Amino acid sequence: LESDEEIVHRVSDDPEIVKFMLENLEEAEVQTQEDAIEELGTRVASGQGKNYQLKRANYVIDRYLLPHLHEDDVEEEDVRINKAYYLCRMAEAAFELALYRRQSDDKDHYANKRLKVSGDLMTDLFRTALNKLARDVKYQLERANMRNRQLTVTTVVRSDVLTERLEHPIATGNWVGGRSGVSQLVDRTDYMGVLSHLRRLRSPLSRSQPHFKARDLHATQWGRICPSETPEGPNCGLVKNFAQAMELSQHVDDERELKGELASMGVEGIPEITTDHKPADD
Repeated sequence: LESDEEIVHRVSDDPEIVKFMLENLEEAEVQTQEDAIEELGTRVASGQGKNYQLKRANYVIDRYLLPHLHEDDVEEEDVRINKAYYLCRMAEAAFELALYRRQSDDKDHYANKRLKVSGDLMTDLFRTALNKLARDVKYQLERANMRNRQLTVTTVVRSDVLTERLEHPIATGNWVGGRSGVSQLVDRTDYMGVLSHLRRLRSPLSRSQPHFKARDLHATQWGRICPSETPEGPNCGLVKNFAQAMELSQHVDDERELKGELASMGVEGIPEITTDHKPADD
């Protein structure tokens, strides 16, 4: 979204919110899409060459900004316009909060939580290990080429690179991204203890901070989280357990069926921007 009219129209038509928007737009030093990419480039790759800055800025927008909207089989422009709409929706929510028209979101509400189950964690680990293997294969090929050695699979693809990258985190619990205690030895004191351990949840919040709200039992955890099973001491409330009768659903097979279900519940899609838009009367 490049013009001020497009941006304001996409955020809101409310006069009070538009006044907020105009104040922000007047302070903006960027006027064109090219200027915006250059400005982002200086922030994400300061001190680098201009071409690298532009390339890095585009990569960050496509891969790291709102990554849940990124789809490999969708055109880049369509993905970016969806991200623009999403940012505008976020801005509208912030303006509504500033005008006391809505309550602030409850970050402890269970609908606002994201669970990383074993499959997601192993995906992160395997992706890192595979990238490491690819870099090692490239290095071994360059090394063999410089020394004019005959290429063999055993020398180019070292079997221990991938294996060690997978086994070491699982054995120690030190995962990619600086997380620790992800994998643990199962406590087999009794059968119920095993079930409890297999359904354990661990919060990424620091144990040394109070985090009173996060440690409290929230009403939306009813039927999902056990209200009494939690350790004593600094981990109290940060380490929880699933309720024994809770089932975790996975693998939504048909995305169209899910979208149809949302549409039947009244969820509306984002309409296209019209150039002949006229602001609403006061």
